[in-house]
Formats: sequence, C-alpha cells, structure tokens
Amino acid sequence: MVQVFSAAKVMLLTNPQDTGLLGSYGRALRRLGCEVHLWDFEEARAKQARLGRIGRFAQHFVIVEPWLRRANRDFVIAVREHRPAFVGVGGATRVTAGALAQIRASLPSTKLVLFWPDPLQNLETGNVQALPLYDLVATYTRSSIEPLLRLGARRVEWLPFAADTELHEAGPASMDPSSPYACDVGFIGNYRPERERAVLALHQEGIRVRVWGENDWVKRAVEKRAVRRYWGGRALFGADFVRASRESKLALNVIDLTNYPGANMRFFETLASGGTLLTSSCPEFASDFPEGVAAFYFDSTNDLVAKVRDLLPRSDARKAVAEEGKRRVLAQHTYVDRARQLLRLLELEGGGGVETSAER
Repeated sequence: MVQVFSAAKVMLLTNPQDTGLLGSYGRALRRLGCEVHLWDFEEARAKQARLGRIGRFAQHFVIVEPWLRRANRDFVIAVREHRPAFVGVGGATRVTAGALAQIRASLPSTKLVLFWPDPLQNLETGNVQALPLYDLVATYTRSSIEPLLRLGARRVEWLPFAADTELHEAGPASMDPSSPYACDVGFIGNYRPERERAVLALHQEGIRVRVWGENDWVKRAVEKRAVRRYWGGRALFGADFVRASRESKLALNVIDLTNYPGANMRFFETLASGGTLLTSSCPEFASDFPEGVAAFYFDSTNDLVAKVRDLLPRSDARKAVAEEGKRRVLAQHTYVDRARQLLRLLELEGGGGVETSAER
C-alpha cells in the first residue's frame, strides 16, 4: 500500500520527456496525489539565446550573462504564476542565487529544493553561491552531507537514487539466444576509462560481453578495434534497458570512481529490471543488498574476471540473487518511497489535503 499525499502543488525544473532524476520524482509525486508542473529551464534558456542556431548551441558551453538573466527572470515569473508548495531544481541547472532570492522575497511560503545527483567536483561557482538559498539540499550520498554544509547549505538530507518502476518494470525475459541483448555480461551506460578497462578485461578473456551507450564509446575508447566488437551501437532506455538487463547473464555496473561510496542510478535500475547485478563496491548499500544474496560485488578488474568465471555456470545462484534484489528494491527503494520521504522532510505530508491510500 502507498500513502497518498493529496493536493500539494509541486514545480520541477525539467521537461516532460525526462528519464532522469527529476522526471522520476515527478512521476512518483503524481502517484502520491501531488499536482506536478514541469517547467523546462533549458528550453527557457534556448528561447533567450540570440544568433540563431549558433547561439543556442554555444550557450551549452559559454554562459552569456544577459541570456541567463532573462531565463532566470522567466523562471521567477513562472513560480509566481503557479505558486507551488515547493520548487525542485536538479543538479547543475543554472538557476542563479538572485532568482532564488527573489522567489524567497516574493513567495516566502514556497520551499526551494536542490536535488544534487553528481560528484562534488561538478559543483560550479553559481551552484555554490545558491546553496544557502535552498530550504533543503537532497543529496544522493551520505558522504557529501558535511562538505555541502561547509559550502553554505542550510540543510542537507540523504535521498539516494531509487527505482523508477514506471520506466523499469520487469517483464518476462526472452530465452532466445539470438536476441540482440543475449550475452554473458552486459553493461549499459556512458563511457569512462575505468569502465573500458573492466569491459576490455572481460573481452580479452573470451567472455561474451556487450555494451550499450552513446557513441562516446567509439570516440573515446583506447582500444578502438575491440570496442566495435562489444559496443551495441546505441544507448538503451525504458523497456530496452529492462530487456538487456534481464537477458545478460550478469548485469555489470561499474560505478564512477568519483561516486564512491554511494550508489549510482544504474544500481537500482538494474535491480528493478530483474537483472543479476554485478557491481563495483558500494559501501552505502552493501548491507541493504548483501553479497551473494541480492547482488554481487567486485573490488578490482582481476576480481571482476574471477567473479564472472565463477558465476557464469551457476544459473540457479544468479536467478536467486536477481529475484531477491528485485524484491528488496521494490520493497523500500522506489521513487515513491523517496518522494514520500521528501514530502515529510518538507512537512507537506497532507499537502493541504487528506491522506488516502492506493495500491502500489
């Protein structure tokens, strides 16, 4: 059963097609009965750009202060028009401290929330300047709480990533060995040097490994010949992500080295999809998803290869771990769970209405 917090008005700075963090929160908050309005800050920035297509492209790399100020002005006006209970800003969105200050002055009852989903080195000067204006900074890892407070945040709470069951709802896996997703080890995600090293180690051992991600894998890989053999040619989302996770005998997750000790999004997405999670060390969730019970972990490239060799013949063990991992993630690690916690932190449990209940 899910408690439904009715009538709270929420404004999230993202677009309706967002498959990332704020999109997941938007879907979860709607399930809890909130009235959710999505406002695309990047679209507002694009509208303010001059010089046509060149200007719109350039603003992704160069901050043009007059254009940014106009987009922030549009943001302030949109908040005044919708008068939400809280506004959610994601990551490095270029909302200025001045815009947040104006909202606090004009609508003091509207709460401001920053969802911080990145390693701390991604904080830019503008993000740091804005930290004291937020009522709450929700961070994906406990380890970042104290540094964010030192940088000026007034209140920081741990709200880790979770499973979006609307995007990653596991269905039956195909048993067809000719499926484009069938492999010994599958990885879905962006290129990182440490990820290439892990995949290459498996590939060189003759293990059937597949990678799905953006073409950065081709552009940035050191071993160009090898990458064309294991790269799937595209990134995967939604149902395709689910199918690939389930049809890989082991679903590999190489967490970005700068994310340590927290979990990344793929950790939960893989579990919700029903894949057998084989992930690099993740201390924050090792107790929730124990080794050999709900997930498998590795500490080095050599350890990864040895683990894969050990697990490939053990189909029953892989299946049991996948089932227990899925059960545990759906029990208390979905975005509905996180959204409920967020509303409680903001003291918006009732949202001005009455709590009801609904089936999960």
